[in-house]
Amino acid sequence: MSRRLPITWDQLPLFATDEEIGEAVLGRERRGEFHGLATLHEREGMPKISLVWGGRYAPAVKAFLGGQYGLSTAVPLAPNGVEGNFHARGRTPEKSGPKVATEKDRPSGPLLVR
Repeated sequence: MSRRLPITWDQLPLFATDEEIGEAVLGRERRGEFHGLATLHEREGMPKISLVWGGRYAPAVKAFLGGQYGLSTAVPLAPNGVEGNFHARGRTPEKSGPKVATEKDRPSGPLLVR
């Protein structure tokens, strides 16, 4: 009885099927689970199956998984869902809120002249 060795990342083709990637990621017994898991993570950046090549781009899948667990060298600009610093320092009540024009800023005459 010959026993086949499990597929590793180095043995994957550039565009691999979910079964092949699943075996490299989860092992031979759980390789069928990868398709469902990958579909769930596509919203977060998991590469989609290429209609032209018929598989997922394996280096991008590996980079995505590495980034999910902090192995990426890229530094995110802001965590997901946060778009700025909402805790400004040094704000005083005079500086916060909308500004209303003072009497000297307002014109004294009518605004519309016909």
